[in-house]
Amino acid sequence: MPPFTSSQPVGHRPKSPAICAAGLGALFSLLAVASAVAQEKEQTTTTSGKLSLESDFSFGLVGNSNFRQRSEEGKASAWDMGARDVVSFQAHEGFLLRFGLEFHRYNFDVPTTLNLPSKLQESNLVVGADLQLGDAWIVRVEAQPGYYGGNTELRTSNFDCPIVLGASYFASSDLQFVVGLSVDPQRKYPVLPGIGFRYQYNSNWVFDFILPQPRIEYNLDKSILLYVGGDLQGSTFRVNSEFGDNHGVPKLNDAWVDYTQVRVGVGASWKIRPSLTLEVEAGIVPIQEFDFHRADIRASATEIPPYGGVVLKAAF
Repeated sequence: MPPFTSSQPVGHRPKSPAICAAGLGALFSLLAVASAVAQEKEQTTTTSGKLSLESDFSFGLVGNSNFRQRSEEGKASAWDMGARDVVSFQAHEGFLLRFGLEFHRYNFDVPTTLNLPSKLQESNLVVGADLQLGDAWIVRVEAQPGYYGGNTELRTSNFDCPIVLGASYFASSDLQFVVGLSVDPQRKYPVLPGIGFRYQYNSNWVFDFILPQPRIEYNLDKSILLYVGGDLQGSTFRVNSEFGDNHGVPKLNDAWVDYTQVRVGVGASWKIRPSLTLEVEAGIVPIQEFDFHRADIRASATEIPPYGGVVLKAAF
């Protein structure tokens, strides 16, 4: 899943308005599975009834890496693509309703020696609300009900509904703190907390240490931004009912798997126009893991492959 999300603030913010997208995650470790995100975006909505749209499309490639699963080893590469479209409606000052659709798919070129899926995908709704409390707090509640599976077969057993709760505190117009909670009953760790902050040092430098995309950013000019940082990706999926039998491991039939991918790299963001931004980045993937936690079977990458990615963002 992409780097998860962006959103708009509710109501008026003093000086630099910003947005809070709440969600939480574990730190950069082999057990990291969920994430938190907060990003800044100018907004001056003070009247009710205004509609806005956020739209993201992403594509990424990860090179070959050796995976070890118990006593077996093999090379695997990956590519992924995702899209997210969310409509926000300012019900009244200080209260924003959000509704949208999200899709993300991972494809893997895996050898027969490993008991790993060739694809994982999610198709879900985004249903939530932002609530502004006073001048300093924005609170978000968001549910992501939908299909999380290993193929295109629609089954009720693949239904899941992760929930994220979060809050953003504006200590000043330049400093923002984020805390939150991610809940997913199918994940190895159903409840995960998270914390982070974003600090705008001056007009050029921004230190954004909020998952899933912690970054140090440098504004080259009004349209070009350079950055170095990380990207925590992944989710929890259910493989099909024959997956285990097809691999000679029956206990993997209908198993839930946590997939985690951590990217570290450099990138550039080009604001093509005020409502359209293109990001291109490249780097390495130090962590990749498939964890069938209920079956006690895990496959981890033992090499660090390169990656490249592109993201197109639009906001209206």
